[in-house]
Amino acid sequence: MRNGVVILLSLLAVAGCTPNGPLAPSHSPSAKASPSASPSPSPSPSSEASPSPSPSPTSTPALTTVPAWAALHATCSGQPAAQEALLLLQGAPNPVLADVANPKAPATLCGISGGAFQPELVTQTMISWYATQGSPSAAGTSVIAVLDLFTGTSTVAASWSGGSFMDGLHAWSPDRGFLAYVASDASGVQLHLLSGGGDRVVATLGAVPGRGLNPNEDDSYLAFSPDGAYFALVQTFASSGDQLQVRRTLDGSLAFSLSKATMATWGTSGSKLYYRQPSSSVIQVWDSAAGVSRAFAQQLAWIRPRADAGDDNIAFTVRDTAGTPHVWLYGHGGRSGGQLPNVRSSPAWLNTTTFFYVEEAVCSTNCGIGPAWQPDGKTFTFDLAAQAETASKISQVYGSWPRPGQI
Repeated sequence: MRNGVVILLSLLAVAGCTPNGPLAPSHSPSAKASPSASPSPSPSPSSEASPSPSPSPTSTPALTTVPAWAALHATCSGQPAAQEALLLLQGAPNPVLADVANPKAPATLCGISGGAFQPELVTQTMISWYATQGSPSAAGTSVIAVLDLFTGTSTVAASWSGGSFMDGLHAWSPDRGFLAYVASDASGVQLHLLSGGGDRVVATLGAVPGRGLNPNEDDSYLAFSPDGAYFALVQTFASSGDQLQVRRTLDGSLAFSLSKATMATWGTSGSKLYYRQPSSSVIQVWDSAAGVSRAFAQQLAWIRPRADAGDDNIAFTVRDTAGTPHVWLYGHGGRSGGQLPNVRSSPAWLNTTTFFYVEEAVCSTNCGIGPAWQPDGKTFTFDLAAQAETASKISQVYGSWPRPGQI
């Protein structure tokens, strides 16, 4: 396991005694970077000056205790499992942590209750989530909080004044030593990098204007590379600034950028970022060692691609000219995969061999301004080894463990 950063005493109770490594602390922005914060492999040198640590754009006091309005709680009846997922089961009001060694029959380990927040699974035992009292028209306190599901201990990892679109988008490095997050208010969007060395603003973008949403082209994605050396923000909403930014984890300096890009994902291992440009069907890949190249010989205007955690596969949705969705699999550098049968969309990995996806049907009533094809409530899991799908009782997947870089 890679070395993480030293954590604050306030987080020791949450993460320090677990087998999953440290979590980034909510440190003073003026603190110096820890020498142990270098991920492996080390990022390559850059001619660009490293961004100076700058204060968080918040006028509210730093929080350490999760306020009642932002709290989540857990009740667990089992022990952590080797393969887990945060799920919403059909007909259930709240998400659960489940053992998904058998994705056809997920076994509930913990029930989660509290606000209507979307949790992320950070480790076997821990979740994080975003909550705010702000809005696009009136900024308010925003927090990213963490909770150890099995001990009930929770704390605030970061707090600021925000509430606008993309506010609270966040990602943890594979070793949990770094937290990247977006703070957004009416004045603009800021990308933060938080570690034992402090909280620094590494990029500033324009405000998000009010407009419609194109689900086939618009996306926001923030994630660390599986090797932990880089993190990427790819978004189509800010009014100015490069839509694709790859930055070095060590200091937040820019490694690669593009003015226009969307629908990105890191690969399963190393530091290869796949993406396309808006209204384009050419998939490209940025490789930290080889630069930019075309990833696929075939043109596919993919939608929300996601890589599995251990077997070099990317699953994604492609819609034809009529809007009919199909799920595709791109595996082992193009040596396997292709279009899967049936009308399906929105794949999400449960473990390295199985993903969840949803059925869609032509929308005939109450469609509003939505697309012609929409989810009909039926969901399935697809087993790569068996090349077969099974009807599922899962309604939504929020995340799985291990993530890429954690195997």
